[in-house]
Amino acid sequence: MYLAKVSSVIASGLALSVFGSVFDPKSYATKDVIVADVVLVGGGCSGTYAAINLRRLGQSAVIVERKERLGGHTNTYTDKTTGFTVDFGVQRFLSSSITRDYFAHFNISLVNYTRPNITTSLADFNTGRPVHVKPSQNLTGWAVQLARYPWLDSTWKIPQPVAPDLLLPLEEFLVKYNIFDAAFNLYLSSQGVSNPLKQLTVDVMKIVDPVYLSELTGASLVTADNNNSELYLKAIAELGSNVLFSSTVIATARSQNGQGVSLVVKTPTGSKLVKASKLLITIPPTLENMMPFNLSPQEHRIFSKWTYMGYYTLVLNNTGLPDGYQWINANDSSATYHIPQQPGASQITSTRTPGVFYVWYRSPSHMTRMAVEKATIRAIQNIQMAHNLTITSPQIIKFESHTPFKLSVSAQAIRDGFYRDLYALQGNRSTWYTGAALISHNGGVIWKFTKELLPKIVAA
Repeated sequence: MYLAKVSSVIASGLALSVFGSVFDPKSYATKDVIVADVVLVGGGCSGTYAAINLRRLGQSAVIVERKERLGGHTNTYTDKTTGFTVDFGVQRFLSSSITRDYFAHFNISLVNYTRPNITTSLADFNTGRPVHVKPSQNLTGWAVQLARYPWLDSTWKIPQPVAPDLLLPLEEFLVKYNIFDAAFNLYLSSQGVSNPLKQLTVDVMKIVDPVYLSELTGASLVTADNNNSELYLKAIAELGSNVLFSSTVIATARSQNGQGVSLVVKTPTGSKLVKASKLLITIPPTLENMMPFNLSPQEHRIFSKWTYMGYYTLVLNNTGLPDGYQWINANDSSATYHIPQQPGASQITSTRTPGVFYVWYRSPSHMTRMAVEKATIRAIQNIQMAHNLTITSPQIIKFESHTPFKLSVSAQAIRDGFYRDLYALQGNRSTWYTGAALISHNGGVIWKFTKELLPKIVAA
């Protein structure tokens, strides 16, 4: 009954106070009222880290997570026959004291990341034919340009006035500084970013940042068991019932005077009321995602400026492709530095499980699962035909959507101080924010940002 009322209120834009009983604990069974110091929305990289470390700071924490697992972009497939694991999302972690401390908390052993011993070939996935070029691996010129902006790894609060170079489309920036030989390498490195030549330079710099370059030279780690999801399995064991899986927030009351928050959460066992002193948002703060949070006009204005991309990861078998190979999507055009247009798969990679491959697929916007799978299978079959391999029907055995990916705003919004305004929301209405949109898509950088944020949340 209350859910219908709340939906009606949200749809009409009326004040939720009209149906304030949805936030009254007396409207729920005792078992359906949860009280915590902090409620977190999202159990990905930043949300899980925040929940574990809030507990270490003496705070009770509850996570609302829409999926059936924690981990966000960390995706792992376990082959039932061999028992081998395949990390087909996050591949490695930044080697830092924060990373080592986090994994040590769970007694998870880390080892230095080493690139798989596979043969890489370039191919046009539209035809399957080989692309016979050898793009430069040199990012020295790019590193020189990154050094001009020492704040890149620690904030999105871009110094004003914004340096014009940062707002150039990447293709213009590369030509201006005569580092266009880095273009294809930037395409490979900026995984998830569609048509990178058309993106603002600052957006690519925040993906292929100084920390990323340090990882390329050896400052990266993986779990000793080749299972990056081990971190989140142990986090689930520690957090227990304080994670509400397969759950979504459908209504929120946030006071203007810092008196706490109340969330109505739809769970598989019915609606629950979560009451907390503070709210930490870790999901991508798109307008669509934020609509259940009773937005102020200022919040609505800020969140409505985001655009985002589609990004998908898949695991397949029966590909007909030989083990020990990786195919990178490319084209024959030097005018585009051999970078293909998206949407499309960017790479098809063999795993240590015989016959099993994983695929990363980029799109400028959201795509349906059916469309992504169909296009991926077509790309594999194109390679089969071009190499005179047996034509098979590849089977999708795992699919994960990372959409919305890489939230960004226009050059004008950045000039107008978008990120200044975004950061100014911290603490307003008992609400805080962390995650990729606030700082980086690098897990180590996100953890550092979140670690520095948590004491401020506790002290507020």
